[in-house]
This record gives sequence, C-alpha cells and structure tokens, in this order.
Amino acid sequence: MKKLGLIVLVLVAGCGNSGVTQQSGAAACLTASACGIGGGISACTQAVSLINEPAGAAAAHLSPDQVNCIAGAGSDCTAAKRCLAGGQTPAVCTGNSQSCQGNTFQQCTDFAGSGGNKGIQTYDCTTSGQMCVANNGTVDCGYGTCAGGTSATCVAADGSPNGNQVQRCSNGIVQREDCARIDASCNPSGIGGAHCRGNGPACANPSFNNNTLRCDGSVLVSCSDGQESRYDCNRINLNCYNNPNGTGYGCFAGNECDPNNYTATCVGLTLKFCNKGKVQTADCGSAGFASCSPNGGGSCSK
Repeated sequence: MKKLGLIVLVLVAGCGNSGVTQQSGAAACLTASACGIGGGISACTQAVSLINEPAGAAAAHLSPDQVNCIAGAGSDCTAAKRCLAGGQTPAVCTGNSQSCQGNTFQQCTDFAGSGGNKGIQTYDCTTSGQMCVANNGTVDCGYGTCAGGTSATCVAADGSPNGNQVQRCSNGIVQREDCARIDASCNPSGIGGAHCRGNGPACANPSFNNNTLRCDGSVLVSCSDGQESRYDCNRINLNCYNNPNGTGYGCFAGNECDPNNYTATCVGLTLKFCNKGKVQTADCGSAGFASCSPNGGGSCSK
C-alpha cells in the first residue's frame, strides 16, 4: 500500500495523454534517483520530457514506456531495474560494452546493476523508427553506416535525396533531423552543409547565445537560419514560458524556478524540488521511501 500514492499520481497523469507527462516524469525521476538509475530529481526532470520525441528517446536509449514503467515501480527498485531490460532482471556484466542484438541496443551500465554489479540495459531502436547499427567500434541507434568527412545533406524519410530531413554522419553512423518538427525546411547549402531553415518570416537572433523569439501560446518561436521556426511544446507535454533564468524562452512546466540553481529542501519526508520550472513537492514516505535528502537536486532513499 505504500506505493499507492505515487502510482495513483502516475495513472491520473496519464489519463487522456500519451508519453511522459510532467507528473509521470517526476514520479519516474523520484524512483530513479532513489534506485541509482539517475542523479537528483531536479536534474532528471529537466531532461525526461525530451524522451517524448523519437530523437530524444534514441539519444537517451530510453523510451516513454520505460520511463512510465519506472514511475509505476514506486519504491520497488528491483521492478524499476527490470524496466531497463525489457521486463527482465538485467543480466550481470562488466566494463562498458555496447552491442546490437538485432535492433536492440545493449549497454553495460551502473544504472541497470544492483548489489555492486553492473547490468545490461536495453533499448529497442525501432520504437524511434531507427535500427541498431554497429560500425568501426561505435554502436548506436541510427539509419545505417557511413564514412566520416562528408557534409550534411537533405534526404527524404526513406533516405532518397532532396527531402526535408538533414542527414549527417556521426562516428560512422547515419543520423537524421526532421526539419518539419520545427516548421522548417531542409536547406542544402551553408557552412557544414545542409541545415534546417524556418518557414516563417525573416528574423534575427536576439543575441549570440539565444535564438528564441517568443511564445505563441504553447508554441516556441525561434529564429532558424534567418527565418522563424515553430515548435509546439505540447509535443513533449510541456508549455512555452520565459526561461526561468531570464535567457529567452523555452518548453517548461512553469517559470517559477530555475532547475540549474534551485536548492531542494526536505521537511520531514516531504521533498520540495524544481520540476522543469515548476516548484513541486513529493512525499517520500507515502511513496514507500524511508528518508528524504536535499542533496544533489533532491531525492528520496530506501
């Protein structure tokens, strides 16, 4: 019964919404920080929503289903570790090996391990529309092998020329960026080759380090190669706000706090932390944990 409060939170958050929500992401980060799967909860919640995008999931080697599985595990660290290995207890391993098992990316990590041992963490590359690729000692999700030294080009989703995706060679593995996700088109020319150029009106970057222009409802408007591009933050279950640290705009849960400099606190077993710009509390006790720590961005522990 100790996990009930956390599990109900996850189920309510998921009603009518797919992928990782603000609530289920926070619940997963609470479990992950307590079970040695990640760092503090404030840092974890900054990145977990990006897994809703296929490119973000592939880069993290973690799917939305795996994140929500971890959230549902509550204080059961054994169950949380199984979420990292296709529902099975992670096999014991040593070193930092990576390999392909069909289209499943496998890596030996501390996150999947227990009892002082490392464990094999898995990710199905097909869930992000890719395949597992091994080339010249590099293993990752991607679209095929390639030779280094080639400029980025514009390709279609099937890899044929002159499409709307930027294709690059990254350590011998083909990677692609879909310009359509930010309402942009692939421009085949420029320094370094192809890149995304916004489809909107002409614009200029507000500063050298900031290309964001404004929020249009939930849509983040940025300046991409001299023309406006648009990204709907609802794609990752967030909204558009002024950046909490005052440097432009971005996709956040709020602008009440800056996760980069927010100090987590504990009052008894209640943890207060910054959840992607929104101040939030979690009851470590009702979630089945024995203690609360404000260190490292905040965490509960067994």
